[in-house]
Amino acid sequence: MKIFYSNEIQELRATGTRVHTKKPVSSSKKPVKDLNSLLRDIYEVRDKPVRDQDFPKYFRVFQAVSLQLNELMKQADPYYERYSLVRFEGRKDRLRINKPDDLDMEIVIGLPVDTQAPAHNVIEDVAPGFVKLNIGDQLESLLDRGGNWRVIETAHRWLDKDNCLLRSLFMDWYKDVVEKALNLFDMVEDHLPFAMNVIMVEGQLYTLRLESPTYTLIVEDPHSGFRLDMDLIPALEFLDIDSTRMPSKRRKKGNFLVVPIPMGGPHEAAAWRRPLQLQEWDLLYMKQAIRLIKKLRDSQGLSKIESYHIKTIFYHASIEQEHDPEFWSRNLAELFKHFVKRLHQYLENKNIPYFWDTDYNLIGNIEESVLNGYAKKLKRFIKVLDDPSEYKMVAKYLMSESQFKEYKKKILKT
Repeated sequence: MKIFYSNEIQELRATGTRVHTKKPVSSSKKPVKDLNSLLRDIYEVRDKPVRDQDFPKYFRVFQAVSLQLNELMKQADPYYERYSLVRFEGRKDRLRINKPDDLDMEIVIGLPVDTQAPAHNVIEDVAPGFVKLNIGDQLESLLDRGGNWRVIETAHRWLDKDNCLLRSLFMDWYKDVVEKALNLFDMVEDHLPFAMNVIMVEGQLYTLRLESPTYTLIVEDPHSGFRLDMDLIPALEFLDIDSTRMPSKRRKKGNFLVVPIPMGGPHEAAAWRRPLQLQEWDLLYMKQAIRLIKKLRDSQGLSKIESYHIKTIFYHASIEQEHDPEFWSRNLAELFKHFVKRLHQYLENKNIPYFWDTDYNLIGNIEESVLNGYAKKLKRFIKVLDDPSEYKMVAKYLMSESQFKEYKKKILKT
């Protein structure tokens, strides 16, 4: 059993969390006099210190719960003990725009097969971003060579009649392991409506409960209002092949994961999502602009536009701008305006092409009337963006009504 931390968390552990205890700045050090200074003030002075000051506490609780849950899961199931590898990831793309209250505990579950063999031996593409896993032949060959049936039998129960690994059966096993482990935590009844699993972190008691259907572990302090959502993400890992979508100078090999996310359609039961995170991280530039567009999405109620949709727009741009190294050197205001207009165009076209297969439309399942409404909202916003004299009103589109009222009074006063 090995435990890995993402680069972000390794850096935090190496330098200490005190670097994140910076108090929020109450006022801007530089005057807000145009769109660029306004956006930088919102990003660097209003939002970033709030995120940073909260991170140490959330991380300490996340780390304590993750370590204990992992140990109890090993006690609960011998297959998990032998074949699990845990990564405490946080949010590796660092694009969270609110409190750091949603972190990932990525649990890689091994298979008793040769996962270092070429991926095409067991993987079959069934839809953009989705694959089927045919591991039955390898399991049978292990038995023929005198493999340990007690170990192999657990994985064998996840197969269908075609020897494909069914996502639902795997998840039934995985959920059972998590629930058994949670039952090994301490229980309390005092001051709570019913008995709950709890954990003590630095003298503070936190309750634990699973939320369905996302299978998120909710860690709460019922007295202070603290809440941490821990996504318990199971995954299988395989050796990757070259990505043909990437320019040759940025093409790379590396392991890739498949995760049990539903697809729908004829391959629903056996389909696994293949997230191409390693490749996608290299495509993200100007994260300030991404966060601001996410902030715009949230404040304007564009709720069906997911973070991945927004990032995909930047993925496409990173390839399109390979010939223009100066593109990403533009100031924040220029890039923000550029990508707001691109998002508006995608919504008008009712199509955000999936980066790895442009024939697949990521927003094809969203109602046309909803997309038309989103496009109209952005069109009104673009009129404000394009008028330099109206730059202060941009804040109104990025904040709640109460936030803008206070911001206007304290920062935008003339």
